[in-house]
Amino acid sequence: MRIIAGNILGLALFASSLGAFYVHQRDKAATRPASEDKVTEYRVDYARQKAKAMHRFLIIEFGAGWCEDCRAFQRDLEGPAIRQYFQDHFDFLMVDIGHSDRNFEAAESLGVDLDHGIPAVVCFAPDGTRIGATNKGELEPSRSYRPEQILAFLKAVVDDRTIVNPGASQ
Repeated sequence: MRIIAGNILGLALFASSLGAFYVHQRDKAATRPASEDKVTEYRVDYARQKAKAMHRFLIIEFGAGWCEDCRAFQRDLEGPAIRQYFQDHFDFLMVDIGHSDRNFEAAESLGVDLDHGIPAVVCFAPDGTRIGATNKGELEPSRSYRPEQILAFLKAVVDDRTIVNPGASQ
């Protein structure tokens, strides 16, 4: 009887470990930059649910590695003037549009207009409601913005739940 109970316990522990491994791998995959050819609805939904569960704002950025403005926006988010504020308030999902040849369906499904350049973002409140998107090209000239202007943009999302043009705040 002990052998049977031991085998059942061992099998249960193995199944539990396997389940934990699967969840860990899924979470790890969802936090990597979304550079695949097609960002799935699952990937976006997971990011939204995770931000909501953590009571954080979510920014989904549509951009590309070749885009100087996208790189400037990323540098600002990671820079000393913004990093802590960004980490305290936001979750982030980067969606790669390649050379304007991928993930346009994901942008369209989220109401993001890429016609005015990249980076383009859509923001969600901690309760999961959509705040808005930079559909007028507000972040397109990111290389010309100072970090303080990007910080003002982020604070407008958090404090006022609105999208502002960082260039308008001098």
